[in-house]
Amino acid sequence: MAQLWCANYMSGEKTVPFSSEDAEMEAAIGQAKARFGQFIAVFCNPTQKQKSFLVKVVFIEAEEYEHIWMADLDFNGQKPSGVIANEPNLPRLKFMQRVEFEPSYISDWMYIEDGYLVGGYTTRVIRGRMTPEERQEFDAQCPYKF
Repeated sequence: MAQLWCANYMSGEKTVPFSSEDAEMEAAIGQAKARFGQFIAVFCNPTQKQKSFLVKVVFIEAEEYEHIWMADLDFNGQKPSGVIANEPNLPRLKFMQRVEFEPSYISDWMYIEDGYLVGGYTTRVIRGRMTPEERQEFDAQCPYKF
C-alpha cells in the first residue's frame, strides 16, 4: 500500500496523507478526470466571474507520490506546464517552480466562479474529513466558498 500526499490549495496548508487504497479519494480523482473537459472549456473561454484556474498533478519520485496544485497554467506547449502553488514534500520540487507535466497525471482541477469553488473534488474529500472546528477554520481562511 503506497503512501500518497495530497495538498490543499491554501497558503501554509500542509499536505494530507492518504492511502492508495482510499476509495473515497480515488473516486474523487476519477470524478475530476471524467469532468476535465468542463475545466478546459472554461479555462479556454472564461467569463469575468471565473478565475483562479488550477490543476492538481501527481508527481512521482522513487516510491513517493505527491498530488500538487499547479497555477499559471500553459497548455500550449508539447507538454502542459504550471507553477507549483503549494510547498511540496518531494525534494526535487520547489514552491513557485515552473514544471512540465503529463496530462494523464492530472488528478483534480478547480476554479472559482462568482466566489464559489468549482471542481476541487479532492479538496472536498479532505474538507469533509475535518472536524467541525477544523472545517470552520479552513472555511474562514479559504479564498472561496463551498
